[in-house]
Amino acid sequence: MPTPSWDLAITVFFLIGIAFGYILQRDKIIATLLSVYVGLIITQAVAGNVQSFFMGESTLSNVWIKSNANPFTIRTVIFLAVIMLVSAKSGISGGKSKGLLSPLEVIIYSIFTSGLILSSLFYFMPAESREAFVMGSRMAKLVINNYIWWIVLPVLFMIASGFFRKNSSDD
Repeated sequence: MPTPSWDLAITVFFLIGIAFGYILQRDKIIATLLSVYVGLIITQAVAGNVQSFFMGESTLSNVWIKSNANPFTIRTVIFLAVIMLVSAKSGISGGKSKGLLSPLEVIIYSIFTSGLILSSLFYFMPAESREAFVMGSRMAKLVINNYIWWIVLPVLFMIASGFFRKNSSDD
């Protein structure tokens, strides 16, 4: 039996993201998307310090850990932990808009959220590992080579869709 490709794994991740978006609907999927941005910023800001702590190069109140922690692993753990904490405990859920978001918008927000998470995880990898994924998978190539678009397009879509959504304050 042939082994599944990375294309299949990435496609399944996007499909799970879309299902997740339908379950959460507009307010929570946008809050989750924003928590991904927060996770990306926090990860970039603290990963170096956390890495040096786990390498035994810096201390925290005379405590240090000497390990062979991989920078990718440290960044991934920080990134996913911040996403989960901000999504679950921040209290942000967006405003209440009239009606449900159209199914197309839920799909788009879900794709953007999934793509931003995947592209960020790939970005945390060493360049050689990213290149191996690009060579072995068309979906990985799409996700990795368009990293800047995964960051920019969700924000542009949020702004653009705001012009077309009728809020309760518009009455």
